[in-house]
Amino acid sequence: PFHRVENTLFMTLDVGTEMLKIEDPMFEGTVIKRENRFLVSVRMNGRDVYAHLHDPGRLRELIYPGASVLLRKTKGEKTSYSITAGFSGDETILVDTRFHNKIGEKFIVKPTGSEVNHGDSRFDFSVDGGFVEIKGCTMGIQDYVIFPDAPSLRGAKHLLELSQLRERGKKAGVIFLLFRKNASFFYPNRITDQKFASAFFTAHSSGVEMLFPKFAWEDGKIIFSGLANLGKDPVDILEKIRENLSKK
Repeated sequence: PFHRVENTLFMTLDVGTEMLKIEDPMFEGTVIKRENRFLVSVRMNGRDVYAHLHDPGRLRELIYPGASVLLRKTKGEKTSYSITAGFSGDETILVDTRFHNKIGEKFIVKPTGSEVNHGDSRFDFSVDGGFVEIKGCTMGIQDYVIFPDAPSLRGAKHLLELSQLRERGKKAGVIFLLFRKNASFFYPNRITDQKFASAFFTAHSSGVEMLFPKFAWEDGKIIFSGLANLGKDPVDILEKIRENLSKK
């Protein structure tokens, strides 16, 4: 079951719709150290293992020494496990970006291709002469989700290219997947990445279509929890981010 959103690219599902089910068995572990962007050492069942992290963001509120994580078995050059989710309060947060397109595609009306090249860029989906990009967001503060949590030159570039496409009359959209079930608002992180924030508002004012679906984790299932909105500039929240960054 779905309902068209008031635009040309997206539809929204009924709240409670199961978006994805991860079939692999899950193992709980404790982060020892994030070795680099994609490699984390984890204590699991009394032994130390290396686990792949498929999200290059900072994830400081989810992946840090002592944090609990959920892993599943995968094959990698240096690892036999992947980190699938982290914990924040009473929420389980999906952090494996390999699942993002499977979730995001379900909101697109008649996608015509995936991982599509356009110029020197690659977009997640093509649709009727245009393109849609998917962004996964995990950083939640109060009732906001903030993105990105690390500078994203690629993200800013995509938004500016989508703006140019829209100005030429092409379809262009971006779906921000909010993995925080209680979020009410989204806002770009102008403290961490001013270029992305600027590109975001350029895209928004150019008519690039945007969707902010939010999700809950229920026993390995990703459940659609409704739509959030673009909020007003959360000055206090962003200043707190600035203070935290200045301490590191």
